[in-house]
Amino acid sequence: MGKLTETMNEFSSISSEYYQKIQEILRDEYCWKCPMRSTSSKTNCREIDAWIRLTGAFENGIRSSIISEGISSDDLEVTTRRYLSKLLKKHQRPLNYEKTVVLKLKDDIEPYARKDDLLLVKENPGSVKADDLVLWPQICPVSFYWFSKTKITGIIPFKILKVEKIVYKGRTKFIEGEENQTIPLEYLNGKIIKIIDKNDFQYGEFVL
Repeated sequence: MGKLTETMNEFSSISSEYYQKIQEILRDEYCWKCPMRSTSSKTNCREIDAWIRLTGAFENGIRSSIISEGISSDDLEVTTRRYLSKLLKKHQRPLNYEKTVVLKLKDDIEPYARKDDLLLVKENPGSVKADDLVLWPQICPVSFYWFSKTKITGIIPFKILKVEKIVYKGRTKFIEGEENQTIPLEYLNGKIIKIIDKNDFQYGEFVL
């Protein structure tokens, strides 16, 4: 058995031990005064709560370790985004394709697009160059929850930026846009391939 396997097995054993400890603390100090305690055996709420608390502590420990190594806040968020991306891909069937989506705007995005225009967007671009138009989310770049909520409401909280140039800061690649905006490449949600207005002959191909 290799050293890495031994270490992972040791961590697994410790995690199991602390998972049980957390459940005991919840049962003895919290669950008895919970109004839903009579259904806990069916909902497994204590087990789920302990799981969430333990993984949260694990994540905090990793972030603290990374910060102690002197990594910048920008690099930390980029690393977090890459981790989340890899975690999602691990649970998806790998397909050899590039995903392009079509967004219909409900409002003007000055000065590049108008209401009812269609944006053909290549999601999660691996690279961009000067003069490309890109979509930048104007809220938390590492949270996946907000995106599902905005899709339901029909609101796309994006800003369109024109890339001025590409720069490197430490281990992170950044784009520089107008108005001196500097954004890590991983924060972008897409590169705009084409903007189609209502008078374009292709418009009917994308709108039913």
